[in-house]
Amino acid sequence: MKNKNIKIIIHKFLSNSTTTEEIELLTKWVKKNESSFQEEVQLHHLVSGVLEKEKAERLKKDLLNNFEQLDIRQRRSRIFNVLKYAAVFMGIVTLGFLYYLENDTTRQTLQNQVTITLGDGSTKEILEAKTSELVSSSGTYVAEQEGSKIIYKKKSGKTLKNSRPLVYNTLEVPYGKKFQIVLSDGTEVYLNSGSSLTYPVAFYDEGPRNVVLRGEAYFTVKSDSLRPFSVDAGLLDTRVLGTEFNISNYPNDEYSKVVLVEGSLSVNKDKNSDEEAIVLRPDQMASYSFSDKELAKTNVDVSSHIAWKDGILLFKNEDFYRITKKLERHYNIKIDFNDVEVGKERYTGRFKTETIQEILQAFQRIKDFDFAIKDKEVIINPKR
Repeated sequence: MKNKNIKIIIHKFLSNSTTTEEIELLTKWVKKNESSFQEEVQLHHLVSGVLEKEKAERLKKDLLNNFEQLDIRQRRSRIFNVLKYAAVFMGIVTLGFLYYLENDTTRQTLQNQVTITLGDGSTKEILEAKTSELVSSSGTYVAEQEGSKIIYKKKSGKTLKNSRPLVYNTLEVPYGKKFQIVLSDGTEVYLNSGSSLTYPVAFYDEGPRNVVLRGEAYFTVKSDSLRPFSVDAGLLDTRVLGTEFNISNYPNDEYSKVVLVEGSLSVNKDKNSDEEAIVLRPDQMASYSFSDKELAKTNVDVSSHIAWKDGILLFKNEDFYRITKKLERHYNIKIDFNDVEVGKERYTGRFKTETIQEILQAFQRIKDFDFAIKDKEVIINPKR
């Protein structure tokens, strides 16, 4: 069975929408791929904070035991028993599952259009040229596109109690593009190139508001003291006590960073960390080093961290290697170095309408080097 197909079936299973035939296929696959199944649902990733850890472990074990014990001759009498456990996980697991389903960095780099993965596992392209289009809707919400923005609105008079499972969408923005989304609670999110956001199409009327970010985004959170807002950014867990902040969490960067613009933020390594959280005030940054596993707080000039949302590339005493990572995402190109020393050189500059060639030529005036551009690749060479 193709990997993509099994992931769709798992998603449907967790959404309680699989057919009898799909249950049979999934059962056979899980018997041979138990560890892969565990990775897909990622209980450890999202269950903590929603269910007690011991209860989560027991439910996970029960779910896997049901798969192991499900004999094809008895499947019809046991299918509903399996689905009983799936229902417990629907609202908890789908968020983690959708991230792993769609977080293929290579594919994300190569795709040309913004895409959205809907609650049923299907994926559709979002064409920014369209001025107005209905993206998705249900009995509780409607999602409409307005150019480079999708707006989710909860239908008037509709309530969403936590006894019902949440439905999640995942928005992916490829290299070379940016996109905005307004969540059902009014929170505005501006996604940078090479980023994805997984979120409920409608939040519960009571309880936490949780989303998952991979890449970089600027958040303007709608204040609601009864429904705290949190962002799962991989190894960083950000709990919102204020309003405006930027998170950068690219897998190929050295650091994961949270910069606060307004309000207050609580940042920790992850939801299960025993360490005391760092509380940020405006113009402060929490950065997590992937190499030494340390979380630190520093005072910063936020302008260089949030200029991207206005289409500006702003570098302040940054080494060329880190700059090229941002250039790759902004221009949807790949940059390789044949000159290590140039990569260590530090630059300051501000660009908005310049081409990649014009930016490299500007840097050449500070530290001379050669470069060659062919299609979507740039090679940096020592000066001959």
